[in-house]
This record gives sequence, C-alpha cells and structure tokens, in this order.
Amino acid sequence: MDKEKQDQKLSLSVFREMLGNSVRLSAMIWKENKGSVIALGLVFLIVSAAPFLQSGSRGLLINELVKIAGSGGVSNSLFILVGVLILATLIPSILFTIQNYLSKLFYFFLEEKFDTLVIQKKGEIDVAIHEDPKHKDLFNRVTEEGTWRVRNFVDREFFIFQNVIEVTIASIILIFSQWWVFLVILIGTLPELIVEARYGRMVWGIHSGRAETKRKYWELHGHFNALSSLVELKLFQNTQYFLSAIRELFRSFQLEEKKNERKKLTHQLIVLCFSQIVIAFAIIYFTLQVVKGNLLIGTLTFILASIGDLRQSLSGLFSNLGRQYQDSLFVTDIFKMLDMKLVVKKLEKGIILEQNKTPEIIFENVTFSYPGTKKKVLKNFSLKIAPGEKIALVGINGAGKTTFVKLLCRFYDPDGGRILIGGHDLKDIDLEGWYNQLGAIFQDYARYHFVVKEAIAVGRSGNASSLEKVKEAAKASEADTFIEEWEKKYESMLGKEFTEGIEPSIGQWQKLALARTFYRDPKVLILDEPTSSIDAEAEAKIFEKLELLPKDRTVILISHRFSTVRQADNIGVIEDGELKESGTHEDLLRLNGTYANLFNLQAKGYK
Repeated sequence: MDKEKQDQKLSLSVFREMLGNSVRLSAMIWKENKGSVIALGLVFLIVSAAPFLQSGSRGLLINELVKIAGSGGVSNSLFILVGVLILATLIPSILFTIQNYLSKLFYFFLEEKFDTLVIQKKGEIDVAIHEDPKHKDLFNRVTEEGTWRVRNFVDREFFIFQNVIEVTIASIILIFSQWWVFLVILIGTLPELIVEARYGRMVWGIHSGRAETKRKYWELHGHFNALSSLVELKLFQNTQYFLSAIRELFRSFQLEEKKNERKKLTHQLIVLCFSQIVIAFAIIYFTLQVVKGNLLIGTLTFILASIGDLRQSLSGLFSNLGRQYQDSLFVTDIFKMLDMKLVVKKLEKGIILEQNKTPEIIFENVTFSYPGTKKKVLKNFSLKIAPGEKIALVGINGAGKTTFVKLLCRFYDPDGGRILIGGHDLKDIDLEGWYNQLGAIFQDYARYHFVVKEAIAVGRSGNASSLEKVKEAAKASEADTFIEEWEKKYESMLGKEFTEGIEPSIGQWQKLALARTFYRDPKVLILDEPTSSIDAEAEAKIFEKLELLPKDRTVILISHRFSTVRQADNIGVIEDGELKESGTHEDLLRLNGTYANLFNLQAKGYK
C-alpha cells in the first residue's frame, strides 16, 4: 500500500513537472518566435474542427436526401449542403500541407535553439563539473535523448491542443445528445492515459538507472570510430572481443526495455478491448433510437462520427499526454543541465588585470582535494613565480603537477591557502581577463579539423587572423617543416575524413597545437608535456625558440624529460603534493635528492 501511495505521489509530482516544463518551454519559444506559434495554432484549430464540419454536413445531407427521396425535386438546401461537404473535405487537405510545412520550419527553429543552448551551457560549465561522474550521466542522457525529446515535446503540445479542441467539440455534441453516453466513453478511454504514463516513467527510469552502462557502451563504440584505435584493434586481434563486449552491453540495456514494451503491449490490448466494448454499447444504443423513430438516419451518422471522433481524440489526447509525460522527464534533464550553477564562483565585477604587464604568481600554503575524495593532492603547497621566469615542474605521475595547473587556471578553487596573481587573490580576479593572458598546451590537446591556417589562428580567435603571425607561430613550433611540404600548405584541410584532407602524425598534431599556443602570444605560457610526441631534434629547436621569447614572458613547463627542463631558471620538484626541492639544475644535482636521483636514472638509460 505504501508503494502505491509513493507511486501516486511520484506520478502527480511528474505531472506537475510536465506542466511546469510546458509553461517554461512555451514562454521561451513565444518570446523568440511568436509568428510561428500563432500560425501553427490557427492551423491546428481549424484542422481540429474540420472532421465535425464534414460529419455534420454529411449527416444533414443524408437527412435532406431522405426527406426529398422519391419527390423528384431538388431543394436549395441540398446544393448548399453538397457545397459545404465538398469544402469541408477540401480544406483539411490544404491545411495538412500547410501544417507540414510550418511544422518543418518550426522543427528547424527548435533544433537550432536547443542544440545551441546545450552546447553553450557545456562551454560555460566548470571543468570540475565535467569531471564529475554523476554529472556525466546527466550529460550522457541529454546528449543521447535530450534535445530531440524537447523537439517532440514542443511539437506534441500542438497536437494536444488539437486533441483538446476535438474532445471539446465532440463532448458538447454528445452531452446535448445523451450526457451519460459521453461519461461512459470518457471512463472507457481513461485507462489508456494510465498505461502510457506508467510505462513512460519506466522508460525514463531505465535510461536514468543504466546511464553508466550506456556510457561504457559508447566508450567501447568510440574505438571503432578512431583510426588509431581501429589499427590497434586489428593488430591485437581484439575486434571480436570488443564487439562481443559491445553486444553484451547493448543487450543488457535493451533487455529491460523489451520487457517494458512487452508489458505495455499486454496492458494496451486490455484497455483497448475495454474501450471498444464501451463504444459498441453506444453504437447499439443510438441505432435502437433510429429504429424507434426517435432519431433521424443523418443525425445518427453525425452522432456515430462524433463518437468515433471523441474516442479517437480522447485516445490521441491520452496517448499524447502519456508520451508527453515520458518526454517531460528528459526535458527536465535538459533544464537541470541549463540551470546548473557554476562551482567556481565568478564575481560580477572582478579585478581587471593590467593586460600589458606579466603578473607575479604566488601559491601560498595551498591545499586541495578533488571533490568526493579525501586524498590531499596538494598539501600546504607554496611557490613563487616571478614575471618572466622560466620554471619547470618535475615529479612522478600523480605527484600533483597537473593539479597545480588546474588550480592556476582556476578550474577548481583550493580548499585551503590562496593563489595570488599580481598581488590579487585569484578568486577576486576577472577570470576572462586572466584567461586572456594565459596560453596552455596540455597532454590531451585538441585536434581541430580546420584548414591549417585556421587551426593555428584559433589560438586567438577574438582577433582578426594574420597569415604572417600564423607562419611565425608554425616556425616557432617546427610545424612549418611539414606544412610547407603539403601541396596546399596553409590552405590544407586537416582530417582524412574530409575532401582532400590530410591526416597529420601524432607528432605533427602536437606541433600544430604548440603553434596555436605560440600564436596566442600569452603573457603566461603553460606547457604540460608539450613535446611528448616530438622527435629529439625538433624538441631541441623548440626549446631554443622558447629561450628567444620576450623577457617578460613567464613559462611554466611540466615534463618528464630532464633534457628539456635543465635550462629553466628554476626547477621545482613536486612529491606527494608538496614542493620538496627547488633551484637550478646544478643546484639540485649538488643537493643529491629526488631530482638528482631521477635525472641520473634517466641519464643512465641513454648510456
């Protein structure tokens, strides 16, 4: 009994949520596209009334024909009724064509509106939220189900409006004929709504509860889209292994949906039989009224058509409401995402950094743990980076180097201590102004399938691109050596999947990413393993060019290659989240600590 009450409360809650979603979506769409809403509303209104105009004129025509049958005369009423019937038959055909056209235009508008809204929100959301597995489940549902469900939801609102008009007209006709017949038909079709709503909730529950399974499925699926993964799958003879894993995940997910659909079919057939019995009873009753002489034959056809229309419109209304109930659950996911509050709080009027001056960077007793974990990745971490200093950070994997960069970029806020940029707490600084001074290449860098010059110039997209600056950046990253060999040079398209596209090697992709960072010409340059896929000769040349950067440019280098860090002004050794050692290469070798040990181990490997 408690379970039933909980289900009832949940259903009422979701129906209220559905109405709230409908009001919110309608307000958003009305604000931007009033014309389409009015035009579609009028078309649906006329379309909903057309069947009753047809059946009414047909019924009156039959009555008129019965009255004049055998007399040989033709009345003016007959011509009028024939004309009305022809018109009532023609209008829906024209309106359906217009309706399809307007609906298509409206579909395009909705697709653009909500796809761009979701993309924009993904761009605004903090990195911290993107890295949270719980939020990934929500993002996954939105990506797979959300935006097309919104389009369906809005589109169905017009059909529900049409159903309501049809039900209203049919109800008025039947209430004036026999009110209790109307009540019986209403009760007979009500179970259809219950079935649709119940199983709509189950569908959403399956998608919600198995989100991680679907994420695993799409992750495995992605290995068949990337060429590098496909090559390894073939060489390691893993194609069938991965295919079996994908099939297993797919079937495990589909199994619940199949069971749900099977149960739904059984219940739909039961309620359909029940509603048909009710309709049959109404037909028998009104037929007997004609036999008794209480009803004209034409009127009977009109009432029977109205019963059919009521039955169909009620069924359509309940079916649409049930599907709307289901889609509303996914629309709620969209709004949950769009309403997400940022973890990193931004001030409305943050401190604007002086753009022409490289700021001093200070980490002051910074402590940090990732959300949902207890392990301190950084512990009372302190470091000072002077303007124009070239500093390298080294340490084993998991020591806290990348976390240092994430905090510096303010993807997260520290749990304790503070980060000062130009003497100001990073939390008080205008973040866009700070990002304007930053340039970074991370281990997992982006690969843009653009024309080469655009793929480099996107490093500073806010300004008009300059081919001369693009070439300078390519030369600084050693990317010019292979770009100049391509037939179309800087006009070459990147990505083999595009017409005449070129697929760079991993090292070439990394050089292009580095060129993008150089093109940005930032005051503070962050390089996280910037040459991990680049040959030693090119790497040496790149670091020679780093030395030629203007003296006021700060460079923060994270690398496992000690040959790349030894020329830094200062080297910091991070161990277990703390800065254990710092100094020049020579200072640290004399110290004979962690740095010296790691350097000697690496040097030994080259002997």
